[in-house]
Amino acid sequence: PLEIALCAQHNNGGLGIDKWWQTNIEGFFAAGEVSASHGVYRAGGSALNAGQAGSTRAAQFIARNCQGEPTAFEKFKDAVFDKVDKATSLCDLAAGGGNNVSEIWNNTAKRMSRVGAAIRDSNGIKNAIEEIAKELQNFQDIVRIDDCSHLSKVYRLYDMLICQYVYLSAMADYAENGGKSRGSALYSDNNGKRPYENLPEIFKFTLDDGSRRDLVQEVKYADGRCSFNWRKVRSIPKEDDFFENIWRSYRLNGNIY
Repeated sequence: PLEIALCAQHNNGGLGIDKWWQTNIEGFFAAGEVSASHGVYRAGGSALNAGQAGSTRAAQFIARNCQGEPTAFEKFKDAVFDKVDKATSLCDLAAGGGNNVSEIWNNTAKRMSRVGAAIRDSNGIKNAIEEIAKELQNFQDIVRIDDCSHLSKVYRLYDMLICQYVYLSAMADYAENGGKSRGSALYSDNNGKRPYENLPEIFKFTLDDGSRRDLVQEVKYADGRCSFNWRKVRSIPKEDDFFENIWRSYRLNGNIY
């Protein structure tokens, strides 16, 4: 056997998007690894499609449909200023009293690799979720920097913790609903089998039965909590048109609608 380094290379999930890579927030587009365009199994070339084709189509949609006057300043202020105040408060409370942001960052990254990468243990995931919830709740009391040059890492760490909380909560929900090993994830199962007898107990697994093949797990994060919805996958369009019509519509509007 050859020794390998197992890495989480791609994001098999992400922000929900439509066919123009627009999220559920109007005017907010997510193209690339951040979007949920890969699914459980990542087909070859899907990263190229998500990044290059996705950003091109999003730009075409924006150029055609997102025109007109911007939102009035007062309306914009009412919508975002309270969130801006909350974000800037992280800066005020983190400054002074030592510098531990890099240490916390490294520990946070190691925790995700330990419980949320290719080998997943349900108890480990649940414990990590509880840890992250406490860290988010007490973030302003825990994280400290002594120089403004480290400020960007404070905000990135906060976003990292939210992302870990959401992703791990989704994994826990999947397992609690009977989900087993599939795709690139092995969920430890004491009642399962080892791929090789000399491997540790954590490698015992049971293959998923395929009953969720036509379902998509949707996660909503709000007020520090996650809620879940399982919906049917969208059907593949069965349009059967001929070249002349498609070419005519392309010349008319670039097939952007």
